[in-house]
Amino acid sequence: MFDDAAARRYLAGLAPAAPGSVRWLIYDQARQWVSVIDTELAALRRDCAHVLSTLPEEDPDASLAAAIREFLAAGADRAPHVIALSCAVLMQGTGDREAVFTRVQSGVMATLVESEAVVVRPVAA
Repeated sequence: MFDDAAARRYLAGLAPAAPGSVRWLIYDQARQWVSVIDTELAALRRDCAHVLSTLPEEDPDASLAAAIREFLAAGADRAPHVIALSCAVLMQGTGDREAVFTRVQSGVMATLVESEAVVVRPVAA
């Protein structure tokens, strides 16, 4: 189970994300693996738009969750793909691109890959 308090303590010890970047935490419950990635906001916007343009019409949420799991299985160097897919998960929930990016910029986001679901949300304050 993901521990927000432990994540906040860990994140507090890191240098802040660079200007124009956002910080994303990826947690894979099956592997007990955590990664923290800083990504440029402009690149994330482009990557998220690309992912959204390629989603299947039938069950896009399941498709996104499956793709996130596949990229995680491929290795840590695929983390930028996981972040773009996670952004698309948020877009599927709201449909409002600007609201999603306002949320992404408001704090550290987390992609939590658990046995039952893939959840994308902010790290709790």
